[in-house]
Amino acid sequence: MSRVIVSLAGLLFIVAGLSTAYYQTNISAKEDQSQLVLERIAEGEEYLKQTNPHSKEKAIAIFSELAGKRGLEKYEFQIKYNQARALEKNSDFYPALDIYKDLKKNSNWKPEEKDKLGYSLGNLLLKIGNESEGKAHLESVLQSSSDNKLRSKAFMAFGDHFYKIGQYETARKNYVLALQEDPNHTESRIGWGRSLRKLGKDWASFDVFDEYIETQDGLAGADEKVVGEYKDSVFKDAKESYTKKQYFRSIELFQKSLSVNPSPKKEEEALYYIALAYDALGKQTESLTYINKVLNNSDYSLDQASLYKKGTIYFRQGKFEKAAGIFQTIVDKYPKNQITDKAIAWKKESLDQFTDHNDLEDSDVSSDSNVNKPNSSGKPDSGNDLEF
Repeated sequence: MSRVIVSLAGLLFIVAGLSTAYYQTNISAKEDQSQLVLERIAEGEEYLKQTNPHSKEKAIAIFSELAGKRGLEKYEFQIKYNQARALEKNSDFYPALDIYKDLKKNSNWKPEEKDKLGYSLGNLLLKIGNESEGKAHLESVLQSSSDNKLRSKAFMAFGDHFYKIGQYETARKNYVLALQEDPNHTESRIGWGRSLRKLGKDWASFDVFDEYIETQDGLAGADEKVVGEYKDSVFKDAKESYTKKQYFRSIELFQKSLSVNPSPKKEEEALYYIALAYDALGKQTESLTYINKVLNNSDYSLDQASLYKKGTIYFRQGKFEKAAGIFQTIVDKYPKNQITDKAIAWKKESLDQFTDHNDLEDSDVSSDSNVNKPNSSGKPDSGNDLEF
């Protein structure tokens, strides 16, 4: 009896050993492989989130490598869907489209996977100009999906499409719908602001960004992409207004750009253009105020040009001695360039005018005849300062 018990025990140990060996060599190996595949997928998805050019190339390499391996049917959707996303991000639209369409043929995907695929396919079709088919896929997603973030992306795809073809009001409506689904959808907020500007509603656009920044506890808490878009748009509109000689509007916009914490260089430019705009409007006192702000801030890129403008304003005000001093400062302080060459000429003219003015005073000429000597160089009183 004891021999039988011993034999059975030995048999059990052998079976247990074989089972352990089988698990270690087969099941455990498969688990290790699955873990490696999931890690590679996660790595590729992380690259897809990044914006630098090398990240999308790495994502393409990872998912293309996984797509070429056998035995990974369990992860087919994740691998091929992300492979297509990576290709699309790299502007390889048609290879991406082929993968999306190939995945679409499989009816066994989970409902949420079908919706993700429908969004990506519809969005890409709109990008390449296939409007009817693209819209159909996106509308299907909006009917079937309850995922707010995905629905927001679908509305934004419509917004981007209508913005691209110049239907800005329809684009605006879709961006608003996208934000209603997901208030934190950064790209939709940027699109909303852009469409408002295209509709000529600049200040409404700024209000959109201001309200967003307030809800995010100021600039520090706001999304950098939104803030960057806001700053760039205000500054761009301000410069365009100045170029079009819409000086009052440009002043308002440049002052607005100063309120959104610009970089030192942008601050310098805004202050400088405000000074130029005020001078163009004949408001020399206000212009000098802003010139002094340019000269007293932390950036020095437009200091020489500002000093030059200051000198010409003093000249036009008849303050010839002050003007000559400013032009001499430019010559002394900066390397020889176009502005220093003009400053030398302006200094000479300022001193000539100063001397003539004093001579006239010494001669006790009556006020009716006390007029500045005409500019022998032909310089207009209030023209472009660079024309001297």
